[in-house]
Amino acid sequence: MKRREETFASAPAQEAARHLGVLVRQARLARRWTLAELAERARVSPATLKRIEKGAPSASLGVWLAVLERLGLLPRLKDLRDPASEALLNETRARRARRKHADVDLDF
Repeated sequence: MKRREETFASAPAQEAARHLGVLVRQARLARRWTLAELAERARVSPATLKRIEKGAPSASLGVWLAVLERLGLLPRLKDLRDPASEALLNETRARRARRKHADVDLDF
């Protein structure tokens, strides 16, 4: 039995997927590629690409990445940053105790 998308994606996640799907469709149309042409370039089926453009969160991350790569949008993901996580990580690193390495001779 097939799971419904609502069971594994929250409303904000579904909205983000729809937004990405719109961006994929716009990028494809701007390049004047048909659905079949982009599907072939990304090595996915046209049906899967259609689901991507509709914002299906059930499509695998690998498929999403392949499509974004073929459209030249993959480097844009490198611009994603989470300042809150970076700050927490830096704080944790600063508080982390350093291990003292004993001068142990490991020669046999």
